[in-house]
Amino acid sequence: MSRFLIAAFCVLLSLPTALADPLTGRAAGSVPKGSIWDEHWQFRKSVLMGSPEVDFEYYIYGELGNEEEMVNSLRRNRVQISSASLWGLSSTIPEAAVLSLPYLFESPEEADYFYDCCAGDIIRTYLEAIGITHLGWSEAGWTGFYGPKSYVDPALVKGEKLCTPSTPSVAVFFRSLGIDTVFLGIGDVVPALQTGLVEGGASSLPWYVNAFKDHAPHYTLTGHHYESTVIMSSKKWLDSATPVQRDVIDKAFNVFPSQRAGVREDAEKKIDGLREAGALVYDLTAEQRARWIAAAQAVHPAILRDIGGDAEAVYAQVLAAKAEFQARHGQNTFGE
Repeated sequence: MSRFLIAAFCVLLSLPTALADPLTGRAAGSVPKGSIWDEHWQFRKSVLMGSPEVDFEYYIYGELGNEEEMVNSLRRNRVQISSASLWGLSSTIPEAAVLSLPYLFESPEEADYFYDCCAGDIIRTYLEAIGITHLGWSEAGWTGFYGPKSYVDPALVKGEKLCTPSTPSVAVFFRSLGIDTVFLGIGDVVPALQTGLVEGGASSLPWYVNAFKDHAPHYTLTGHHYESTVIMSSKKWLDSATPVQRDVIDKAFNVFPSQRAGVREDAEKKIDGLREAGALVYDLTAEQRARWIAAAQAVHPAILRDIGGDAEAVYAQVLAAKAEFQARHGQNTFGE
């Protein structure tokens, strides 16, 4: 039995039993069917459906539009709970793109420290300003490059025709590497690979396995972006909830530590599965990784200028948290 289904059963046993008029709403997302994130949504549904306090309709496979559209729907209270990647959120809150700078974090431990200590406080301020409440985080994983060959060195992507979202944290980085950049939404990537419009791109491992691997046989574990998803609700709607109803919602959505552990376990299994099947998956050597980090961090100032707004201030907060982490734990990077 899945660890999330077991957790859901345990949560149901602990839910309050006081009855009230159910809190109704629509929950929206955009996850690949059968993916680890789909499993997480099924956990949330099992918690919410197991309580008489809430009554939701679920549109978790992109039925209600892309991430930008769902954020706008939250602001208008047309959708009550939704999720968006930092990239998707950055079209409404540009400063969100700071948290997805390439090699902003150099290890999972460093990223975990920042998200546990500081990330929620940073994003919450911007969300509340547009009528949205921050419910929690969901890990999407570490991004790697997929395409027709290995990209273990930054020089190897020069001239390659790769797709990317238009967010500055990705677009500026790709252009600095000499990539022939093509801006595409997630739903347009497979047709573009099929027609040759693009040769590859970058994505987290679950997205690659679920959507792209049949069209791009090489995957390089660069880990250049740490991708996270923001779980949000309409503030107006959540403010109408009773304390018992809010407790149910919190139990369903505020599960980041176990969720990110599940994503990482799933990624390791997928890597093993790809290799056992003869797929071409590449690790970086310490020297290759150092070149990737240097290339990425060199463009941070340009990306921050492109983002504008409070980007420099948010970046300073991230650097302060990274310094705290390193003071407590020392440098801890992939492969060490």
